[in-house]
Amino acid sequence: MTTNVVVATYHGVVLGCDSLSSIVERAFFPFRTSDALARDASGNLMFDAQGRLLLAYDESKLQPTPTNIMGGVQKMFILHEDPDSNNVECSVAATTSGLGTLNSIVIAEIAERFRRRCRTNPEGYASITDIVIGFLEFVRPQWESEVGYNDVDPAARQTLDDLQFLIAGYGREDEYIKVMRVSVSANSITELFDAPPHCSAAWAGQADSIASLINGTNPTTRWAVNREFMSSLQAQRESVVDSVLTQLRDQGVVIPEPFEATIQEVVPAELPWLDGSPFFDWANLPVQSAVDLVSTLVNAESAVQKFAMGIPTVGGRTRIGLMRRGMPFAFLNEPEIIHQHVGYNHDA
Repeated sequence: MTTNVVVATYHGVVLGCDSLSSIVERAFFPFRTSDALARDASGNLMFDAQGRLLLAYDESKLQPTPTNIMGGVQKMFILHEDPDSNNVECSVAATTSGLGTLNSIVIAEIAERFRRRCRTNPEGYASITDIVIGFLEFVRPQWESEVGYNDVDPAARQTLDDLQFLIAGYGREDEYIKVMRVSVSANSITELFDAPPHCSAAWAGQADSIASLINGTNPTTRWAVNREFMSSLQAQRESVVDSVLTQLRDQGVVIPEPFEATIQEVVPAELPWLDGSPFFDWANLPVQSAVDLVSTLVNAESAVQKFAMGIPTVGGRTRIGLMRRGMPFAFLNEPEIIHQHVGYNHDA
């Protein structure tokens, strides 16, 4: 799993991500619930032909489970930048989430290969859109090979593992730094913050804690509450109908059998989830404040993973990148690769 964050302001765009990479499989843990054993319609335990107890399998009980964790993974990279640092007319950088490799090649290396291809364009790039479209066209065939796309039933392709990118940048004709979300499996490119002032925050990967901090709630909570809300409405409707019919019969009213009625529920299009969220003046955030905020958001997701039960799938070093118009993309406080374990000689 991965955490990616991007914050766009008038003064620049800040990208952030963690540096852990994990291999996650869906696993079935039957004995974590009380209904693990299969039973027939009469409630009796069920056995196979060898007399072994059968388990009650339910696909909804499959849980994402990490099987391998690696640190120091590069999830942020430059897709293209003009070579003249004193006259940067085009700069595009990205963070990635989802699949960590394609055909045994890490995503950072795939991005670097695309970057080398971009250098051969003598005309440069008028818009980030040109680069993002080209990048998706470059990655998509490799993704299809990785997931065996052509061998998968079309109806099941929506279940294939996705590879996503949050991409920020500008070309020489772009009026502002654009932020785009790319889904390789959906073959889609979506510009975020396309309405003025073109400033806000977005995230990808595992980000429930980030969503809670920014929006006051997260998708998991919303799904659970919405499900319970609709279930309660249905139960209330049935209870009201039964109560009204009972009272009518008690008062001697003859109810035709079978009785049919259509009762409509007035359900709000959206519950007021955002009413408890803090107010952020995204557009006017100073660069340092934006850097601090992105770092805080990524670290919050990492902290929850560290202290919650289970194996952390988000964490490691928090990496931050800063993009400002006309300036080279900057990786902030990136450590150098060093060699410290020089042996056991003390006379060197």
